[in-house]
Amino acid sequence: MENDPTSADTRLADYLMGYNPANIDSLAQLTWGTYLSGNIWSLHARVRYFDPTRRRAGLPEDVAALVEKLTADSVTLTLVNTNQVHPRTVVLQAGGYGEHQFGSATVNGQTLPLNATSFTARLAPGSGARLEIQTKRYANRPTAAFPWDR
Repeated sequence: MENDPTSADTRLADYLMGYNPANIDSLAQLTWGTYLSGNIWSLHARVRYFDPTRRRAGLPEDVAALVEKLTADSVTLTLVNTNQVHPRTVVLQAGGYGEHQFGSATVNGQTLPLNATSFTARLAPGSGARLEIQTKRYANRPTAAFPWDR
């Protein structure tokens, strides 16, 4: 940074992104089923999580997610509530911007119809589940609105 020949008035707003020591690529790949290259310009993800209790984007406190497998029309992931006392609720959205459509989800051998851009999962204390979710990619117009605002 000390050898940078540009002046403050000629730098772009995201200038320091190249110097950011935090690297979240692996975390995003493992939790969202996404591919990130270089600076993030748009979020190409199979699934995105929201915390309905705190009304914010991201996994709720004590909830862990791992995307195990991606195919052309499905995503397989595991959700776990690491809290041994309190249940947790998480909203799963199809794609980073709701651009995909969930068809159905298979949980513990039971297939549930969804036909939605998002759904809510409730996790009992200390519980977890493996979900195989059928997905139609790029079926919807992308939006930055949170699922509960649509």
